[in-house]
Amino acid sequence: MTSERRRVGAQAARRALEVRRRLGVPLTDPINVYDAAERLGLDVWFFDIPSMEGVYQPGRRAIIVSSLRPAGRQAFTCGHEIGHDSFGDGQQFDELVDDRTDARRFDLKEFRADAFAGELLMPKTTVLQGFNERGADPCTCAPELYYAISCWLGVGYKTLVHHSLKVLRIIDRARAEHLMRVRLPQLRHRILGQPCVAHLILVDAQWRNRSVDAKVGDRLVLPRGAQIQGQCASLVEERPGFTIAEAVQPGLGRTTIGDWSSVIRVSRKSYVGRARFRFEEEVNGGD
Repeated sequence: MTSERRRVGAQAARRALEVRRRLGVPLTDPINVYDAAERLGLDVWFFDIPSMEGVYQPGRRAIIVSSLRPAGRQAFTCGHEIGHDSFGDGQQFDELVDDRTDARRFDLKEFRADAFAGELLMPKTTVLQGFNERGADPCTCAPELYYAISCWLGVGYKTLVHHSLKVLRIIDRARAEHLMRVRLPQLRHRILGQPCVAHLILVDAQWRNRSVDAKVGDRLVLPRGAQIQGQCASLVEERPGFTIAEAVQPGLGRTTIGDWSSVIRVSRKSYVGRARFRFEEEVNGGD
């Protein structure tokens, strides 16, 4: 990394941590990027535009995120556009790319927005907290633990692995390559003991001050014995070590077991509309 990139990356990291402090989100907790955007006065929309990742419109202070991308990618894109807003970058249209990392980082403005998003969503203290609370060592733990922590952070599995290698430097290249060789269908199969084509969200007792945000059709792995209140999700199966549930309709609910609980928020799959309305049971698509 050149000295200029180091300087810009450090600037972006400082700005992201300032935003976290301004919002009162401690480094022990993940941040919900859409809730953060709203509290910052930004208006987030989802549109089904295949050719783009996201758009930032400074005049309206609006962010558009592609509704066609995976959930973790959408969250990172929203963080990226918040970065553009934070640095006053002006109108931005971020086209769909296969690799959000090295292939695009010759553009320092884009690099800065990516660095901002990474620090906003995955600060080193927060990531290490995730591993420590689960009694796991990032250098030796199973890929399933990385998957669980990526769900807790609201980012993609590969995004977390790449960030752990390139930015946080808590693992080496050999470890990252080992983790990258495990594909998501394999991980879902290993976690459930059976094939699963749906997006899988692992939820454990460490989910404090963190809602479970899902889309219709997603599978949820909850602590064993967990119950569900509300109609947005339903129990599917009780396993020896966990409970499986499914997000079945837009709306709000809660999962509980003993004195632990977490809010469940479900949106339509490939939801199009204003982000703040995505969990409403009847979405009229309007403002």
